[in-house]
Amino acid sequence: MKRIIYIVCLVALLLPSCKTDTWLDWQTENTAWLKQNAMREGIHVTPSGLQYEVLREGIPTQLHPDDLKTVVVNYSGSLITGNVFDSATNKSLQVNTLIKGFAEGLKQMTPPAHYRFYIPSDLGYGKDGTGSEGVMGYIPPFSTLVFDVELLEVY
Repeated sequence: MKRIIYIVCLVALLLPSCKTDTWLDWQTENTAWLKQNAMREGIHVTPSGLQYEVLREGIPTQLHPDDLKTVVVNYSGSLITGNVFDSATNKSLQVNTLIKGFAEGLKQMTPPAHYRFYIPSDLGYGKDGTGSEGVMGYIPPFSTLVFDVELLEVY
């Protein structure tokens, strides 16, 4: 009987570490993916680590977003696996309420630009992720986020 209790306790102690190991593997995969992506032609990398590519340049004389601005965008967000977790059209957003990487990317743009952002987890949802596993919109810990963003308006 003591042996069974010992085995059950051992399994209970090891299960959480298996979950951590899974996320560490995912973190390693995302880090390697970003490193490879940064070498592609047309990819810009900011000092913070945000990567972006210009799909369509905006008009240079238009207003750049800043933290105090509201923007209207079309966007689609996915993981490096291609799994889409969110999308919207004609969505009004306050720049200062967004994750760091999305806000930083917007600040590079002027309307009617179309960019793709590659956001490292430390500029996104980090080690905690967001949402509930198995539910639409779930973003696992350590996830790189890929956003296609069209900036329509800044005000």
